[in-house]
Amino acid sequence: MRDHLLKAIALMTLAAATMPTAFITEALAADARTFTVTIRNVSDATTLALPDGKTTSAPIAPGLYAVVRGDAKLFTPNQPGDRSLESLAEDGDASALLAAIKNVDGVATADMFVPGLPLTVKAEPGDRLVFASMFVQSNDKFFAPAPKGIELFNGKEPAAGDLTSAVTLWDAGTETDEAPGAGSNQAPRQPGPNTGADEHGIVHPADDGFTYPGVASVVQLTVLAEE
Repeated sequence: MRDHLLKAIALMTLAAATMPTAFITEALAADARTFTVTIRNVSDATTLALPDGKTTSAPIAPGLYAVVRGDAKLFTPNQPGDRSLESLAEDGDASALLAAIKNVDGVATADMFVPGLPLTVKAEPGDRLVFASMFVQSNDKFFAPAPKGIELFNGKEPAAGDLTSAVTLWDAGTETDEAPGAGSNQAPRQPGPNTGADEHGIVHPADDGFTYPGVASVVQLTVLAEE
């Protein structure tokens, strides 16, 4: 009799300990929403001013996105950028950074995106959106939100609308900068990938003395929650 009582108490204790976690998980899953995310290049032939007085467009490269939670983040500011971030920022190659973030704890989903093509993601309250895309007319600049990303919910209410204001132009600190749209070591003009002198810097918001167009004149980020 005593053994049966002890077993019953143990089972009740286990149930009490696990019920809150299960309840929270189920509640979050019940509040999950599907979002349509579009990252567009909105530049035109007058967006980027060149040193010779002419103007040109400011394209962005195909990039990567992820839905993350907890402490997961895409990159670390004020630290040297790693080789995967270097490849994205210098050459527009997001494949290594995508492979790296897929191995980070707290990443719910991650994939490539093409500017202008809508992508669909599913997220729960507490989830965040991160992405990165090269500013093509540069040596090592990229567009991204803050490293930990953009909150996809305000409480239980899904984020919606134009969220471009959450996007920043970042400097990977991996290659010596040249005037945007004119440098011989920038992707449209360089002879091959990974061309140009190493900067040995750190990741930080772009501030190198050159003039760059405003973020909203190059990129538009829209997020819509499906009903």
